[in-house]
Amino acid sequence: MEGRNESEVSRKRRWSIGGPALLVLGAVLALGIVSAGSGSSGSRQATPGVISTGKGFGEVYAAKTATLKQTLFKATLLPKDKMSRNIALAGLGRSERKVNQALALKCWKNNGCTTGTGGKLTVAYIEQFGENVYRQMSKMEFILQALTYKDVGRIIYSSAHVDFNKAFADWKAAIAQGVDLIVTYPDFGDAMIPVMKEATDKGIPVATYAWGYVSDPGKNYLTVVGEDTCALGKTYAYVMNNQVKSGKIAFLGGFAGNPLSEGWQKCEAPALRNSIDVVAKEPTDWNPSKVQQVVAGVLAKNPDIKGWSYEYGLGMGQGGYAAYKAAGKPFNTVLTLRTDDVGMGCLFNQLKNPKLQMYYYTSGNTQIRVAFTAAMMKLKGAKIPPQIVFPIELQNQRVRDSCVKGYPMEASATSLIPLSLLKKMYP
Repeated sequence: MEGRNESEVSRKRRWSIGGPALLVLGAVLALGIVSAGSGSSGSRQATPGVISTGKGFGEVYAAKTATLKQTLFKATLLPKDKMSRNIALAGLGRSERKVNQALALKCWKNNGCTTGTGGKLTVAYIEQFGENVYRQMSKMEFILQALTYKDVGRIIYSSAHVDFNKAFADWKAAIAQGVDLIVTYPDFGDAMIPVMKEATDKGIPVATYAWGYVSDPGKNYLTVVGEDTCALGKTYAYVMNNQVKSGKIAFLGGFAGNPLSEGWQKCEAPALRNSIDVVAKEPTDWNPSKVQQVVAGVLAKNPDIKGWSYEYGLGMGQGGYAAYKAAGKPFNTVLTLRTDDVGMGCLFNQLKNPKLQMYYYTSGNTQIRVAFTAAMMKLKGAKIPPQIVFPIELQNQRVRDSCVKGYPMEASATSLIPLSLLKKMYP
């Protein structure tokens, strides 16, 4: 697995938060540790370089520390409660298994396939929107995870292209086909409850990732997997409070009402200093072209804006920077981003702008593996927590470089897709 020099990175200073409450250690105003306890007590390393907590429900709860460091920044940034941690270790540990990469690529290109194992299970990744690189990488993570299970004989994928009626129809079709599990990101939020609950009531485990929160996890659907988005918003605010201090900033999000954007935005806003004014809160559909339009419009009204909070690093790198360039303005801003897209990091390095600040989280594509494994364990009788929550730790681009050599500009190096396969996806 190709990755970064984590031994060096681990000695660097970070912004971090490990729980729902923000805890500032002392009067820390410069780069340093901001932590609320992000350990993984209860894990053990019976084998050097491996974190293991046992096994059960057809899974081995173990992953190499190198794997965890690549995708989580630190091997200790695992969910706190025991069962969630077990599921995370099982799900991420499966990325270390060998699979047929040629079949995975074919399955990715064809939006589904039969696996050739003769397995009885049909698994589905149902998207309301799948038309950007982030979602396509998640699709590949889903496929690779499915191929580690001999019980899986067929993989189904669909995208509704942001058509609500088609989204419902895709779910109805999957349920009618008798799929055995469904993983999704609910772009339409609670509007998807009727079909999610219908699947659940028929015994089909439904898991979301990237904090695709819909009301009543554990009841309307099996579980939601992702980072603590409220903690993410509070950590964004900590950065803005200490880097911007006063002035104007803006929030960008994905589709209007999506749970990921709402999760961090509702917690960043009240955690900001009174001297910081949020002048815009705009959806972008996670589309770089729309990002450019939105940023251009905000810049026209607020040429003195000082910072932007957003999920999609690549979208800001492509669309946001283009808007600044078109306006003839230097890219002097503070960015807090959720994803660690290589292209955004490389742009940062290329600009060599001391007035540009960038802080980012892991892309979280691998959360879909954990969601998949949670659903598989449910089929074997496991009691799955309604929320599987990862702690937060932001990285400073000046300290930990997300421009990782050899990776496609569209990709994230915290993904667990093998680099050789990524290069075939994005040649």
